[in-house]
Amino acid sequence: MKNKIIALGLILFSQQLLAQRLSFGWEATPKVHTAFNPEFLKESAIMMHEKVQVEYSYTTKGVPMLTRRVHRIIKVNDEKGIEIYNKLKINYREDYPIRVAKARTILPSGKVFELKPDAFKVVKEDDGTFNKIAAMEGVEKGAELEYIFEILQPLSFFGSYMIQDVMPTCKSEIEIVSPKNLIFELKGYNNVTVAKDSLMNDKNCFYASAENLPGLEEEKMATYLPYFARLEYSLAYNVETKGKGTRILTWDDAAKNLYKEISSLSEKEIKPVTKLLQGNKDFQQCKTIEERIAWIENFVKSSYVQQDYVTDEKAETLDFILKNKLTNETGVRVLLTAMFQSQGIPFEVGYTTDRFTKAFDFSFPNWENLKNCLFYFPDTKQYIAPNETTYRLPFIPARWTGNNAMFCKVIRMGEAVTASAEKRKIPEMPAAFNYHNHEVEVFFNQDIDTSTIRLRNILMGYNALELLPIFVYLEKEKRDDATKEIFKLSDRDEKMDQITYENTEFNAVTKNKPLIIEAVVHATGNIEKAGNKYLFHVGELIGRQSEMYQEKDRQFDLEIPNAHQYTRTLKVHIPDGYKANNLDNLNMNVLNTVDGKENCKFISSYKLHDNTLDITVFEVYHNILTPKSEYENYRKVINAAADFNKVVIVFEKI
Repeated sequence: MKNKIIALGLILFSQQLLAQRLSFGWEATPKVHTAFNPEFLKESAIMMHEKVQVEYSYTTKGVPMLTRRVHRIIKVNDEKGIEIYNKLKINYREDYPIRVAKARTILPSGKVFELKPDAFKVVKEDDGTFNKIAAMEGVEKGAELEYIFEILQPLSFFGSYMIQDVMPTCKSEIEIVSPKNLIFELKGYNNVTVAKDSLMNDKNCFYASAENLPGLEEEKMATYLPYFARLEYSLAYNVETKGKGTRILTWDDAAKNLYKEISSLSEKEIKPVTKLLQGNKDFQQCKTIEERIAWIENFVKSSYVQQDYVTDEKAETLDFILKNKLTNETGVRVLLTAMFQSQGIPFEVGYTTDRFTKAFDFSFPNWENLKNCLFYFPDTKQYIAPNETTYRLPFIPARWTGNNAMFCKVIRMGEAVTASAEKRKIPEMPAAFNYHNHEVEVFFNQDIDTSTIRLRNILMGYNALELLPIFVYLEKEKRDDATKEIFKLSDRDEKMDQITYENTEFNAVTKNKPLIIEAVVHATGNIEKAGNKYLFHVGELIGRQSEMYQEKDRQFDLEIPNAHQYTRTLKVHIPDGYKANNLDNLNMNVLNTVDGKENCKFISSYKLHDNTLDITVFEVYHNILTPKSEYENYRKVINAAADFNKVVIVFEKI
């Protein structure tokens, strides 16, 4: 998308720009700062002041460029703060180097330790990028760490900047500087104030700030980053080309570019793809549109390698892809597009965000948020995620669902064809599609000191998709080791053997075939002798559980990736000559409702037939979002599973 933006030819830059409101030198004789809020001093570190400037300009050779400048002052209040922030690391690419990097430590006494240029070391990372790294000198409690850097950036006319952090922020300022013909729009989220635009020395200055922001602590079962203060910006007008009244780079413009991408393939280009599919017997056996969509998705994701970077400039062409079975993200979309078009299968392209990072805001056209690509098929009303190699129809990453998206809607007016942007809410998968059924049968040896547990796990939907990479990519020995760790019933001594697997291919979920894992567990720690009685930790048969609690007041609403449910059926063969007591503790019924509708629940019950104890446990979470006002009731459902896990029954001799 960014290359498309540059190709629009909209930008006419002025002379080299200078800073407007913000300056990026440090004081010759620095003074230690005082926090705005005395409460901040209880934290390990404080962002005392942050300044960020994004500058659009020309190089001396007339090439447009983007420069980012950052100036931060961080106060460290304890050893934890020192450990976290006493190292400086700046990531960059070789073709976008760091032009300025300097740092110093300011002690409470006023003494200053400034790093020399040779204190900075350069480390090349596995992904081909570089890190400039330095260790701050003389750091102690109460010291301030100050650093300034300037770095070239890939040209883009959109951006997003996270202001808030886990540490409190006293003041943060952000400035966009551009030639006077280019007008940006800014939008602040979560207490970020956007100032009125200003024109200084024939340059536009767009400014935003935030003050007195507390550090946010991550909470269980909650989105986290979306609550951070942040700024988003987008180029809105080029007064020299379209005037101030006509907005540019809208969502409709993005939709038109997307349409060009999916409609630019010629019949000649598609011909080899058509031939490939016509010659494939498995594909020819697909009878319905849904079967053809599913087959094509699985074939491409299983047969072609997707890499972040492919050096060949032809990597996105069909000839290269078909020959080398290798491409990048765009190339995968090109190949899928060619296949669907060759079969006359209509689809629409859209983009969304990960809602655990930030919700997709359709009201503000920031093309940087066109992160995660989706194909929608109107004939089947289903989505696929073309670049997510471990997902298959009808599943896309759960964190994209329940979120808005921008889709390219094709409009036909006679022979003319164009496209517009359409806001769409991506539906969530119901809990019944995402289940983990857990079947257990328990026998005891004659001495009643060892239990043999036949274990059968049946997983479908997201519950299966999270585990399938283990079975697709790992060798058997490592796969078995992973299975033993994942499905271990307790932290007690256990031996697991006779492990078998069914439906371990990614496209099993498309065929509605659950992942099935069976094993036999031999355990000695779950039964204890107490005089002439035996205590059996029957609750551990549902697997390890975690409790939910927090000492501080809840900050955020509860949010989970997807609705899901668990059904556990436990069959316990009581040792001959014994009866089971303490069974009433197996009956539980904990329910949470929101607006009169069931939100989540945990229920369990038992039946005793002769010498067999049958226990049924059902747990479900219907909604991905629960208001924090329901936290205590929601927590009771979560903790009910942990409480059941602790249930012990007593075998007493008859």
